[in-house]
Amino acid sequence: MDSLSKDLLLELECPVCMEYMLPPITMCANGHNICNSCKSSLDKCPSCKGKFTDIKNLSLETMCRKVKFPCKHAENGCTEVLPMDAVTKHQAECPYGLYKCPFVIASLDCSWEGFITEIEDHIRNTHVETSDARDVLGIHKARLPKFDTATAWCQALFTMNEIFFRLSRVKDGFLYCCVFYVGPKDKAPNYSYRLTIEKTEGKSCVSSYHETTGCQSDVNDVIRKGDCAVFHLEFAKTCQGGAIPEFEAVVILGFTVRVVVGIHEKNYDKKSGEQLHLNDLKFTDNR
Repeated sequence: MDSLSKDLLLELECPVCMEYMLPPITMCANGHNICNSCKSSLDKCPSCKGKFTDIKNLSLETMCRKVKFPCKHAENGCTEVLPMDAVTKHQAECPYGLYKCPFVIASLDCSWEGFITEIEDHIRNTHVETSDARDVLGIHKARLPKFDTATAWCQALFTMNEIFFRLSRVKDGFLYCCVFYVGPKDKAPNYSYRLTIEKTEGKSCVSSYHETTGCQSDVNDVIRKGDCAVFHLEFAKTCQGGAIPEFEAVVILGFTVRVVVGIHEKNYDKKSGEQLHLNDLKFTDNR
């Protein structure tokens, strides 16, 4: 990058977060600039303590559209330098971006951060005692613990060179089952799953079909909005084993629940953006 471009980019640095400001760029009453993200979290201008206004700095916004930006993960090794619109999309899926451990979704205490390529090794090496990570293909079956002794449980799933994270939680009389995609948030809608809870005698079942949710999402928001599989807890309790003797041998911790997760990957024509076909890619594991 030439010295002129570097000088121009210095003018676009937010004085608070030190990242580059992108439109809308607004000013305080005394003309100081701040990025939109930092403005929403502050009451006064950090430079002069003046009031914020809604007046845009059109000169800086025009400059944003003329210059190229280095990826914000440059310090981690990324060398991409792109126009404003392209760099925003790139940063969302940059392989040099840092990810938190997906087990924080389940409120487990883990401060690890690393590259997307390091997550699988971290899970296998660090969460052996607290998780049941599995390599799966086809239909994945899992048994859940007793509802009266556990209210949440989770599992990491590895398939199709991707990582998924399944979280189940009991709340307010319902069983919520969420599957999160571990990776760039905009890739999460490319995958979907079907969860089925089935009575041990196999005479009745309930299924729910959803797109996966990005691991960056807040699990409480996902549950509150119902963006996951939701089952009535009373029905789930009827899936407890022991009611029919011949099924007692397969009952674990008092009841058997079959969770079937079908992952679908959508393929698109890169030029037209149209969906070409839908591959039914399922994974299996029998516990």
